[in-house]
Formats: sequence, C-alpha cells, structure tokens
Amino acid sequence: MNRLSLAALIWLLLAGAGVAALFMSARGQFTATFDTDARILHRVLSQRMEQQEAVLNAVDALEPGMDAAALAGYLDTLLRPYPQVVAVERCAAQGCRVLGTPAETPPALASTISPDPAVNWPEGGGPLYAVSRGNMRVWVDARRLTGALDSGAAPLTYTLFQPNSDIVIVAHTPKTAQASTTLRVAKVLGTALQPFTIRISRPVPWGAWPWLGGVLWSLLTAGLTALVWRLLDTRRAAQRALMDERARAGGVVQAVSEAIVALDDAHRVTLANPAARAALAHPLPPGTDLRAVTAFQATLSQAPFNAASFWDSPGPVALPEGLTLLRNGEAVQVEGALTPLRGTDGELRGRVLTLREVGPLQRRMLEHLEDGERRVREHEDMLAHVSRLSTLGEMGAGLAHELNQPLTAIVSYGQAAARLLDEPEPDLARVRHAVGASVTQAVRAAQIIIRLRQWVRRAPSRARPTDLVQAVQNVLTLCRADLNRLGVSVVTAYADAPLIQADPVQLEQIILNLLRNALDAVQDTPDPVIELSIVLEAGGWKLSVLDNGPGIAAEVATRLFTPFTTSKAGGLGLGLSMSQTLAQGMGGDLSGANAGAGGAVFTLSLPRLVQEAASG
Repeated sequence: MNRLSLAALIWLLLAGAGVAALFMSARGQFTATFDTDARILHRVLSQRMEQQEAVLNAVDALEPGMDAAALAGYLDTLLRPYPQVVAVERCAAQGCRVLGTPAETPPALASTISPDPAVNWPEGGGPLYAVSRGNMRVWVDARRLTGALDSGAAPLTYTLFQPNSDIVIVAHTPKTAQASTTLRVAKVLGTALQPFTIRISRPVPWGAWPWLGGVLWSLLTAGLTALVWRLLDTRRAAQRALMDERARAGGVVQAVSEAIVALDDAHRVTLANPAARAALAHPLPPGTDLRAVTAFQATLSQAPFNAASFWDSPGPVALPEGLTLLRNGEAVQVEGALTPLRGTDGELRGRVLTLREVGPLQRRMLEHLEDGERRVREHEDMLAHVSRLSTLGEMGAGLAHELNQPLTAIVSYGQAAARLLDEPEPDLARVRHAVGASVTQAVRAAQIIIRLRQWVRRAPSRARPTDLVQAVQNVLTLCRADLNRLGVSVVTAYADAPLIQADPVQLEQIILNLLRNALDAVQDTPDPVIELSIVLEAGGWKLSVLDNGPGIAAEVATRLFTPFTTSKAGGLGLGLSMSQTLAQGMGGDLSGANAGAGGAVFTLSLPRLVQEAASG
C-alpha cells in the first residue's frame, strides 16, 4: 500500500467514525424524543380514560334522584371539559334514551343494565364505544382523545386496539415525508376498565438526519488528515535528511586519514574512526574513557604537559608542539587539538579529539618537495634545450656568414687549382696549397655543423591542445626566485579556458623570454611591477606582458625583432627574433611597443583552438 492510499484509508476511517457518531447521536436524540412523546401520549390517554370513568361514576351517582330534564341540564355543564365524551344515555329495560345535547349521535346498541362498570362495543366497532354502569351509558369518541397532540413538528402515528384483539378502535396516521426508518413502541393504557392496547410509531424522514454535519465533518477530517500527513511527511523528509547528513558526516569521519574521536561530556567515546584506532592502538568501543587509554608525554623541547587541564579545558585547546603519544611502549610525536561541542543552549555536550602523527606527515612533505624540485629542474632543462633549439633557428641567418666563409674559400681554392692545372706547365706546389686549403676549410665547416647538431640534438616537438594560463603559471614558477629576489610584484588577469594548439615547451620558451626581458627592464626600477593578462580579441587569444621599466630605446624600436639586435650588455639579440619566429610557426605573432603610462608591453597573439572556437 502506497502512502497516498494509506492517507486515504486513514481519512475514510476518521470520516466514517465521525459520521457514524453523528448519525448514532441523532438516532439517540430521535429515540429519546420519541420515547418522551410516547410516554406523554400514553399518560394523556390514560388520564382521559380515567376522566371518562369519573364522568360515568358521577352520572351513575346522580341518576337515581334526578329527573331526565334536570339530569340533562347537569350533563351539558359536566361534559363541557371532556370533548371525547360525545353522548350520555339512560337505559331501561325498554331501551336507552339520550340525555342533553349529544356531540355525536350514538349508534344503536342493545340495552345492558348492570351494577358493574363495563365497556360496550357497537356492531362493527369503530371510534365510538360506550362505558356503562347501572342505568347510565357514556359514549366516547376515540378520535377526540388526543386533540392538539395530533399535530406538531414530528407528530406521532398511533393505533388504539380493543383489549386482547387486533380490532382497531382508532388509527391516527399523519402525512409525513418518505421515512428512512420508523421508531415503534406498544403500551397498555393504565385503567382497569379500559385497558386498551396502543401502538405508537414515528417515521424518521431522510431530511432529519445530520447530512450537512456529516459533510462538514468529512471536509474537516480531510483537511486535518492532509495537514497532519503533510506535517508527518515533512518530518519524515527532515529525518531522512538528518540521517543522510549523519551518514555523510560519519562517512567523512571514517574516511579521513587523521585520527578523530568523539566524546561525551564525561570523556567517554561515542565515535572513533579507523585512523584513531590505529593511532591509539586500541579498538575504542563506545563508552571507553579515552583518558584511561591515552597517555601523552612531554619532551625536553616543550613545557610540561598538564593532562587534567587539557582534558577539561572549556575552550578549544591544541596539543603543545613536540608532544609525544605513548603507543605500545613507543613514543610517537603527534599534533592535534581537543574541541568542545556545545548545544544551541550553550551547554557542553561533548568533545572531539583530533590527532595526527608528525613523522609521516613530515616525510610526505619532504617527498612532495623533492618531487616538485625535480620536476622544476626537468622543466628548466627542457626549456633550456628548446631555447638552444629555437636559438639555432634564429642563429641560422646570423651564422650563415660563418659557414659561408669556409664554403666561399673552398670554391675559390678549387677554382684556382683548376686554373693552375689548365696551364701548360702547372705549378703543382700552388695546386697542392689550394687543394690543402680547400680541405682545411671543408673540415672547419664540418666541425661547425657537428658542434651545432650536438648542441641541439633532441626529439622533435609536437603541437597539442595547450592551456595558455597553465603555461604562464609554469613560467612564473620557474622565475619565482628571481621575482622574489628583485621584489617584483606580479599582477595577473586571465580569461577562462584559453586553449591553443601549440608545443607547450616552445610556448613556455616564448613566455620565458618575455618575462626575463621584463625582469631585466625593471631590475633598477623602484617598486617594480609586471602585469600579465590574457584576453580574447578578434577571435584569438592575446597574452600581454607589461612592465614599468624604462621602455624600449628609440634606436632599437624599429628593428626590435631583427636578429642580433639588443640593448643589453653582452646580449646576443636573438631572444625576441626567436620568439617571434616560434609564435608565427604557431599561426600567431609577437609584437612590442612602449606603453602609454611608461614601460614596455609585448603582446603574443595566438589563434583559438579549432574545437574551442567551434563550441564557443
């Protein structure tokens, strides 16, 4: 059963129980009212039966001493309060005669004279019957017994029967709406002379039931059920979130390499991760007093360690530097802290102890440092090699005259030897000299080429997607010592994900040349600053290197990228020329100029990576 079905079932149970209670209460009210009205009707009828018998006894007592006229006058006055008594007869052996003014003409009934009271029924029964005693007979109309009781908001239906029979004396059935149920009761009138059976009923119409109350109750319970269910659902979600958060926190605690032990306010363990069990060489089950299984020992290099003050500190407290932990008879240097945990009311709820071994941490830091230094050295060697390789390309033009000299001499000596041999009497000594000189110059050229090949021999470079920001960061790392030594402030502003297609080493060589030129320019400048920025302009990436040095001298500005052009003492003048050639080989360019606010700015322009441009 899903949650929605369960909520619907709960609502149905609540609504059904409430509606049932409403209808049962209404039925109880109907029954109580009916019982009350039935008792009143029974009592009224019994009282009126007694009134009829009192009238009979009165006329029976008056009859012997009064003549018919006087008795008739007396009866008109006597019967006025009793509308159900419709006629009085005096009977003799010859028959019965009506006295006074009857309200109803009594039916024919044989004369019966008896000293005992009796009930006389006319032939066929009906609502008229007579009670007699001696010579007197009193006629009663059962239809007038109830009078005003026959009407009302919820009139009763009743039927009056002759004693010990199903012969109906009178039946009163008011017109009512269609009944949903009928309440019934049967009683016997409380007189000895007229013990008539009366059956009383009351139909309960459909409209009398509390339908509106049932609808309102159903709507109310539906709203309450939805509200309670929402609150419960919110609470369940909060509990799930809390459990998930606890599980994540527990997972983090279990996964970290540092020793973590959670304590209650009495220093008993509530949680310990595997690193804590290994560090303390103890299983640390919940409830363990951590003070009993942990022993710290001060070393000579620190102040004495006060264990009681440490464990009961009201605030966070760190372990003194150089403190050791005694573990299986061995002193292990550790560091860490004890932090109190407080509730929202500020009351202490517990503490958390964190520990880490200092020895392994120091070894790992040294290993990482040595590894980083090794990678920096390898990077510097690679950049130095690329520098030589790139410099060779730029030196080709400059060194061409070096090789051109021995080659020109070889040609000249060869031509001279040929002319000498064409003479009629060749001068062989001069020919030998020319040939020997040619050999010497050839050997010289070969030696120059061999030295250059040995200097630049390296595996060929390959272009690949390269992060321009990462290349700048690598070069900054290489130059960090010089930057710090000269007190140069470096300001950077990088765009997001500037990717290019380039050889990373050649790219870093260009950036290194630009950065070292900027360093040389600002070394005598107060508050030296170098700004490096990467922006996207005209579909390509632009790396700018700006310094606040003296700027570019006018005499070298026009031939800045010409080989062997330099303003540095002892410089070859090949760095910028080589860098521009490498940039152009990547599909970009390198330019330089004086900055408007002083200093020089060199801009390396490189095209965007093809797939980056396609996806951008």
